[in-house]
Amino acid sequence: MLIGDGDPLGDVVTEPDLTATDAIPAALRTVLATVSSTIPGCRGAALLLLGHTCDATVSELVALDVADLTATSPGLVVKIRRQDRERDDLISLLPHRADPTNCAVAATQKLLSSLRAAGRTDGPLFVRTDGYAWVPESVTQDRHPIYDPTGRLTPGTAANIVIRTGRAAGIEFNHDWARDSLRLCFSTATATGS
Repeated sequence: MLIGDGDPLGDVVTEPDLTATDAIPAALRTVLATVSSTIPGCRGAALLLLGHTCDATVSELVALDVADLTATSPGLVVKIRRQDRERDDLISLLPHRADPTNCAVAATQKLLSSLRAAGRTDGPLFVRTDGYAWVPESVTQDRHPIYDPTGRLTPGTAANIVIRTGRAAGIEFNHDWARDSLRLCFSTATATGS
């Protein structure tokens, strides 16, 4: 079953070429424990877990559309447009049965449910919020649009969400999350003791 309204994977690749692992580092567990159940928290959890599980950069994550996710009987297939390659990666995600609170599939399904409840069934997966609800309309300054009219997060905004969430949990990244993959950032993260 296709989650988004786009075309199914069809002729691209009939079987995913990568399978993501359930293993997540202690630093990521610590950060996820501080994420709230609000709409921005739901978005943040999906951003963190997909970023780590798919070994994605911030630009690759914010480029995701709802149509890039396909439900499968065991879990989810995510199409990542890699910045440094000429082809897309199809990553098969399985539910994290031992720890559903740290499950990329569950977090992404929760984000999709929240988007559907707000009437967003296509377009960007990661969109702006005002703290209480999704913000789909264009924002202008001096009558010029200052954000993507679809509501898509910019890479800088997504990077700031991850950095702020980490700092709130007392975690600092030793790599540049705006440039490196989230898996690398969490594997080398350090606790600040706050």
